[in-house]
Amino acid sequence: MTPTTPGADWSPLAPALLEPALAGGLGALCLLALAASGRLRCVREEFASWPRRAAALLLLWGILSTTVFYATVAPGDAMAIDTETLWFPSLFVAHALLAGFLLIWWALAHPQPLLRFLRLETAAPGDFAFGLRVGVAGWALALASGAVLAFVLTLFGWEGLSDADGVPGGADLVPPLIAWLADLPLARKLLVIAIAMTVEEAFYRAFLQPRIGWIPSSLLFALSHAGYGLPTLMASVFTVSLVIGWAFRRNGSLLPCIVAHGFFDAVQLLVILPLVVGQMRAAAP
Repeated sequence: MTPTTPGADWSPLAPALLEPALAGGLGALCLLALAASGRLRCVREEFASWPRRAAALLLLWGILSTTVFYATVAPGDAMAIDTETLWFPSLFVAHALLAGFLLIWWALAHPQPLLRFLRLETAAPGDFAFGLRVGVAGWALALASGAVLAFVLTLFGWEGLSDADGVPGGADLVPPLIAWLADLPLARKLLVIAIAMTVEEAFYRAFLQPRIGWIPSSLLFALSHAGYGLPTLMASVFTVSLVIGWAFRRNGSLLPCIVAHGFFDAVQLLVILPLVVGQMRAAAP
């Protein structure tokens, strides 16, 4: 029986086909909006020929569709991950795509040293201390923004802070992936932090922000975390991205951004998540 046979059951395939199509459509709309606002001048400036410009636009559409908008059209997918069969290296698929995108763009564009392309050419020892200060400020503001949004949402009847039985702070609040990350060995947690802080900052800060702007790049960074289905997390990520983006505008070097991102992730993964998951498990009946 072929898929075109009358009466064939397409229902299992519908979500698998619909979500990539929606993500691709949002990616295309994003590029159209950026072009209309003049934020895609970088393509014309960085690529001398039309074939390379077309390839660059296709690459940008692909990376935004897969790493940003796929999560946007499938919020909460992380809640459904089977952590019993989760392969640790699969955590880095999106990072591998981002790194590959950056290398291909760099190779296609006008020749320049890789460190200059990644905004690391002017890195200095003082960037570490500056990055730590930015990380502390970003973490505090992110925590505050998440708390404010949670308060506002609860006023409108949001039950995201309760478990499936309506118990506040219940164990169901934490996505399985988050609990799984909290239980990782220290070495694996440090690897997650190291890869996230370097690859994500290289893409969203060194690449996107100078080309499309501070706020749009931060918004895309927040949308890339929509897969957890937690609006408070997205608010926190958007806030910390704005803070790190401000540091990038002021300093011009990616190194403080990497340090700040690493500090934020380290606090979350090494301190906050284990404490929260532990308390929720202890409170579970």
